[in-house]
Amino acid sequence: MTDIITIFHIILESECGRIKFRQKGKMADFQEISKDEFKRLVNFLKFIAELDINEHKIPQSGKTSLMIKNQELVMRVSTLPITLMDEVVVIRILDSLDKRPAESLFINKDEFEFFKDYMRLSQGLILFTGPTGSGKSTLMSNLINEVIKEGSRQVISIEDPIEYEIDGMVQVEINDKANISYESLLRGALRCDPDVLMFGEIRDKTIARELLRASLSGHLVFSTFHSKSAVSTISRLKDFDLYDEELKQSISLIINQRILHTKSKSFIIYEYLTASDVNDHLLGRKVNYRTLDDRLLTLKNEGHLNDEEFSYYNQKFK
Repeated sequence: MTDIITIFHIILESECGRIKFRQKGKMADFQEISKDEFKRLVNFLKFIAELDINEHKIPQSGKTSLMIKNQELVMRVSTLPITLMDEVVVIRILDSLDKRPAESLFINKDEFEFFKDYMRLSQGLILFTGPTGSGKSTLMSNLINEVIKEGSRQVISIEDPIEYEIDGMVQVEINDKANISYESLLRGALRCDPDVLMFGEIRDKTIARELLRASLSGHLVFSTFHSKSAVSTISRLKDFDLYDEELKQSISLIINQRILHTKSKSFIIYEYLTASDVNDHLLGRKVNYRTLDDRLLTLKNEGHLNDEEFSYYNQKFK
């Protein structure tokens, strides 16, 4: 797997606009443009992503695609207001899930094989956690794709926006303009007989509680969540006023992940807590599990990371 996501930043400086990109996790300059070119480029991107061109005061997010050399590039376009009439734009170019086997997300096949038993569960909550840009949605969508290939379960997703269009599942996109809430869509989806529910991101206590209830009522639920580590995910969920017993009964797996970029390839590494680990942690027992630091050291000892790469990521994950 090469870079999972390519990100372009279109920003405004005092005398000009500037286009930057993120390659292997690091920012680099691409091109300087005039202020007039900046404004026209921002309006064009908002237009093709079906955003409101006349709205400059609130963040917006949409999606579009371009054909380049017979290859479709799917782009997520996000805007952020910086002054009364100006905004910056971030473009994420998303990988197509059918371009590569899911195993290639990892340094070896066993890393992917670990998930297969969890994909067969009939109920429970599986959380993909980590900071922005750690590949949570990419991994979750790839695993959902594996569930769909079995062909025996109904899968419904609720996303904002839909990042990967996947055949074989019902995908529902949040529509802010129609004033349709997350809660109403979630409850509506649960009335449509899903076996598996994918919810883009847990953002507040209401959604967290609804997803826990869904996982306890006979559904396998996937979602993403921002947290620094697998263990801190439990603390953050408790901050949402969720009870220990609810967490014990609902959580099947917590994945906390990062993307590593080496000279030869990019791949995901992860630490995880099982349902038993979550239960032990909530009861105050010591939980022994392989942390991200442990995995970094293993990769270094196996020759997948050189000294410079190991030192960089060891500091970055602190």
